[in-house]
Amino acid sequence: MKVICSFSLLLRLAFWLVAVALVAGVSLGQHGESAPGRPDTPVVAAHTTDVR
Repeated sequence: MKVICSFSLLLRLAFWLVAVALVAGVSLGQHGESAPGRPDTPVVAAHTTDVR
């Protein structure tokens, strides 16, 4: 069996791979969780607070 691989075929294959990767990336990116809001208690003490 002889496989003929032309430049045109490679370009079409690359185009469809990019298209599928783009669609998959957009669909996965939309289902991500949002960033958390501000915490209720600060992690770092304010500059006016006396830390001992």
